[in-house]
Amino acid sequence: MRIAIMGAGGVGGCLGGLLVKAGNDVSLIARGKHLEAIRSNGLKLVRPDGEFVVEVKATDDPAQIGPVDLVLFTVKTFQNHHVITSLKPLMVQETSVISLQNGVESHEQLGAVLGPGNILPGGYWASSHILAPGVIVEEVPARIFFGEVENTESLRALDIRKVFRDAGIETELSPDPLQVLWEKFIVLSALAGITSAAQTRPKELLQYPGARKMFCDAMGEALAVGLAKGIELSDDLIEENLKYIDGLPNFQNSMHADYEAGRETELDALSGAVIRLGKQIGVATPVHSFLYSVLLPHKGGVLQAD
Repeated sequence: MRIAIMGAGGVGGCLGGLLVKAGNDVSLIARGKHLEAIRSNGLKLVRPDGEFVVEVKATDDPAQIGPVDLVLFTVKTFQNHHVITSLKPLMVQETSVISLQNGVESHEQLGAVLGPGNILPGGYWASSHILAPGVIVEEVPARIFFGEVENTESLRALDIRKVFRDAGIETELSPDPLQVLWEKFIVLSALAGITSAAQTRPKELLQYPGARKMFCDAMGEALAVGLAKGIELSDDLIEENLKYIDGLPNFQNSMHADYEAGRETELDALSGAVIRLGKQIGVATPVHSFLYSVLLPHKGGVLQAD
């Protein structure tokens, strides 16, 4: 399958490496030193079970790639407003676009520009990051879900699932991808907010009863917003998420890593979205409002020394 990956960071780079290794025609869209390193030395993927290097096409200009069968949209959400239109050279009528971003709004943003029929909402469960230019570390193995908005099991979705699975990527074809997207959003918005504010990884932070309660309360706010929007969500979702997080290794979520490194963050797509959507439908979100206020001064990153 001919695949373009917009954003070759932790998520896009990890998936790109696995898909290339499985024999797919993959082009990475990256920038800066990361792009230079991939062009010069290939893309190195370090996984819990070993590491490998693949030679892969890489560019900073989608127009150099041309039309593809599948686009994986994996840039950070704060780049959406100026990146989505750049995908147009990759598109023909049959091109599918899977959004694998944090948050719950990107599939609508993509659909508004590229056409809703081309978009497959999806999400990515894992922990992976750029260790150095051209080097991706995967701490928690990748798990993907995606599906059709109309709750149909289409032939294109089945074909894409096979490509992912053949590459060793655990993939779920969801009959209700928006439900699964919200399930991820509920835990991630809460976890990203509280760990970034405390500058502490979940394994240590959630040993404190007060932090544990705040995490659960934040999940409860996002759950209430989702239910008010008509998303079908389980009543025991908070308990399930807490058990899931407790069972993970000592990982760091991407927003916490961005705050720690002084980079621009996805605060607006996470706690900001809970607050914004809550206001639209009349659901109070005091915990997320507190976390947003605490984190806001450094939302856009801090000036880095040369």
